[in-house]
Amino acid sequence: MSGKNILLYFMTRIKHGFSGQRMIILPFHIVEETGKDPLMNDLFLHSLGYFPNARHHYIDRPYGCSEFLLIYCSKGKGWFTIRDERQELSENQFVILPAQTPHRYGADEHDPWTIYWMHFKGSKAALFEGKCGKALFIPPDADSRIDDRIRLFDEMYNVLADSLQPENLNFANLCLAHFMGTLLYVKAYRNSKSKQNFSASLIHLATHYMNENIEKKLRLEDIAQNFGYSPSHFYRLFYKDTGYAPMVYFTQMKILRACYYLQYTSFRVNEIGLKLGFDDPYYFSRTFTRIMGMPPKTYRGLLTPTSDE
Repeated sequence: MSGKNILLYFMTRIKHGFSGQRMIILPFHIVEETGKDPLMNDLFLHSLGYFPNARHHYIDRPYGCSEFLLIYCSKGKGWFTIRDERQELSENQFVILPAQTPHRYGADEHDPWTIYWMHFKGSKAALFEGKCGKALFIPPDADSRIDDRIRLFDEMYNVLADSLQPENLNFANLCLAHFMGTLLYVKAYRNSKSKQNFSASLIHLATHYMNENIEKKLRLEDIAQNFGYSPSHFYRLFYKDTGYAPMVYFTQMKILRACYYLQYTSFRVNEIGLKLGFDDPYYFSRTFTRIMGMPPKTYRGLLTPTSDE
């Protein structure tokens, strides 16, 4: 059974979803079967998704739902209300909403959030009760692994979108515990990464910052300010060490990431552009062609017999 043949959630105030969204709701019988599987029944997925720039996103569940819900905000802002208490949720924050509990949530009107979300169940799910109902912040630093976390989500999504065969389901469900660990045990998650033999130079820190924010539309001012420099001074330092203007380098990083998505995922070209912060698909295609010497569809065609519809 293909993961593409799925039911969609009803989202109040939204008729057609969000541009670039991805979402999988597992069929009821699969969720039921997983709940009886001794290998998987302690913690398993009910559904998961990615909503970029989710303007007007709003959900009201006056009776709650039967699953726990994780919402991880990677950009923008939103809010949630639980037990009549409203809290804000913004970039680099997440919340776990408990099962069987009335709640509402939605995107900020002026700076709508980009979120990764998962509904999950299982005998261990209730153990997250102590972490539920409050916005938790993950402070970014030089050892952040935001990009690794997002890639893990992409692996979970891609394997389910490819097939709902048992081995695919088991892989995604085993990854769920890992994904939760990257949020709840940040210090251990960051320390587990192999240390590289390089000094924490400004250029390393700057490129790390770019990589961690590769889905965003950073400006030179944003990067320079993060390191306490004026834009002109940061520009000179970066250019001296790399031979590239900072924003040229950042754009090239985005295109290299696009190459990865074209080769290893089934995302459409316009979805890749949106994911990497290109609001205009034609501008993304032109930029890709300028840097790689061929359009994105041609590049994908060299790697795989399938192409975008």
